[in-house]
Order: sequence, then C-alpha cells, then structure tokens
Amino acid sequence: MSVLCKDISEKSKRIPAPDILRGGAMILVMLYHLLYDLRFFYGVSLPYWLTPHKPPVEFVHICFLWVLFAVSGMCSGFSRDTVRRGAFLYIVGWLITAVTSVFMPSQLIVFGVLSCFGACMVITGLLRPLIDRIPPKVLFICSVLLWAAFRDFHTDSVIHLLITDIHITPPQMSDYLYPIGIRSEGFRSMDWFPVIPFIFIFLSGYALYRPVKDGKFPRWFYEISMPPLEFIGRHSLIFYALHQPLFLAVLEIVL
Repeated sequence: MSVLCKDISEKSKRIPAPDILRGGAMILVMLYHLLYDLRFFYGVSLPYWLTPHKPPVEFVHICFLWVLFAVSGMCSGFSRDTVRRGAFLYIVGWLITAVTSVFMPSQLIVFGVLSCFGACMVITGLLRPLIDRIPPKVLFICSVLLWAAFRDFHTDSVIHLLITDIHITPPQMSDYLYPIGIRSEGFRSMDWFPVIPFIFIFLSGYALYRPVKDGKFPRWFYEISMPPLEFIGRHSLIFYALHQPLFLAVLEIVL
C-alpha cells in the first residue's frame, strides 16, 4: 500500500507518522494472518485470546483495520493521481481473486481489502472537487456517524439510526451487488471488504489530510522517527501481497 501515500508533498519533507501508523497496522495484519493459518490450516491449538474470530483478537483486528483505512484516506489527500493509484490497487485485488480461485478455491477471496482500497480511492478521486468543498471537521464527523450507522450493513443488512434500526431486504437479483455490501445467498469470500461501510472510515482519514498539511497536528507528529515501521509502511503493498504466500510456504515445510 505504499502506492497510497507516495507523494506527501513535493515541497516538504515526507511526514513519518502516517508510515509509522500503517507499518504498525501492517505488522498486526501479518500476525493475525499467521495465527489464522496456524489455527485453521494446520489445526494448531491456540489460547482463546490468540484465536482469530474470538472477541479479543477481533477487537484488535477492527482497530488496525480502522488505522489502515483512515491512514490510506489521509494519504490519498496528498496524492496527485488518486484515481490511477486506486485503479492499480483494484486490479491487484482482482488478480488475488484469480489466483485464489485457481490455486486455493477453498480460500477464495472476492473483493478483498485491496479491491476495497482501490474502489475507495477511485470514488474519492472522482468526487474530490465536491468533497473538498466540505469543511474537514464536518467531513470527519459525518464520516464517523455514517460508519456507525452502516457498520453492520454488510453482515446483517441493517442500518443503525439513533432511536431505531432499519433492516434491509436484499433484492432478488443481488449476485453482483457485493462490492457495495449486499450479497446473495451463494456469495462467499474469505476476505470481503465492501465499499459500504469501509469508505466512511477512508473518508474520515481523508478529512484529516488538510489539517495535517497545514501543520495543525502536534509537533511530534511531524518529527517522530521509527525507521523499521516507516519502511514497512512505505512498502506495505509489497508486504501485504507477499506475506501470506511466504507464511504458508514456511508453515508447509515446518508443520
């Protein structure tokens, strides 16, 4: 995902904090996938608090997903060609779908996290002239509220309002609506990240790029230095694409 924050600014030094945040989140992503592989591919017994799909691990999972999407949204604000970069990620996401469908059909990935990143970037890039007219604070608050309302839209077809919930009945012809969070009974994917609700996390991060650019964050945000995490953050797309095949290859040899 280094594509997501490639050119912070031509005139200024690259801001390290976004890379550090994304690098730390990427390490947690890799750790989560390693635990998942151990538990569900090789049947290794893990403590409750280290088992994927259990509350302790899923809470951390949700937190680092927020970080990844929010930081990527922030970095998209600094990018000069968000649509092109988003299209590239979208294509990479579908290449992963093709590979898993051929070599790992039981672990098929359809519209995974990279496809979602790409779609969010393309949508944001196309709508940027309109989005940039919204004050950053308003955009941030509205994005967070929309995520809170739609957070279970893709899993339970429900919209949470202040005093009630609205349950949505998926249309009969919903086989191709999974990119926006509506799936048919036959849809399956081991890594599904629809545009709704995740674009709202992305936009909450995008709302921060103008305050960051204007130097309104604390001084440490611009001066902090953690080279290992910065390296992972700058090259997170490579880490994301390669870590699972490497994990599975090593585990196949060891276990």
